[in-house]
Amino acid sequence: QKMKRDLDLIREIMLVLEDKMEYGKNFKSTQLIEIMQDKIFSAEKLAYHVGLLVENDFIKAKEYKYQSGEPTDYLINTITSQGQDFIDTIRQDITWNKIKEKASNIGGFTLSLLVDIGKEYLKKQIGI
Repeated sequence: QKMKRDLDLIREIMLVLEDKMEYGKNFKSTQLIEIMQDKIFSAEKLAYHVGLLVENDFIKAKEYKYQSGEPTDYLINTITSQGQDFIDTIRQDITWNKIKEKASNIGGFTLSLLVDIGKEYLKKQIGI
C-alpha cells in the first residue's frame, strides 16, 4: 500500500502530543492509536507519519520493534522548538485551512514550508 502524507493526520498527532505529553516522560506512539480511535487508520500509517515528524525534527523519539515485520513503534520524548512553532501555527482551524489551501496551490511542499506559510499568515493577521 502506497503511503501518502496526510496533513490532517500530522496536525492531529501534534495537537494530541501537545495535549497529552508530560515533561520528562516518554510517550508511546501506540497510545496515539487509543486516543485517536475516531480517526480510523492503521498502525503502519501512524508509524509512517510519526517517522515523518521525527525526520523533520518536529519531535524527538526512539524507535523500537517488537518483531520484524511489525510496524515501528516510537517512544516520543519531546516536541522540538520547530514542532512547537508548527503547533502554534496550525492550532486554529481557519489558519490551518488557509495553509492547506496555499500548500495545495503550490503542489509539492515540505513540512517546514507549512510552518513558513503559517508564520507568514499569522504575521498578516497581526498586521506586521
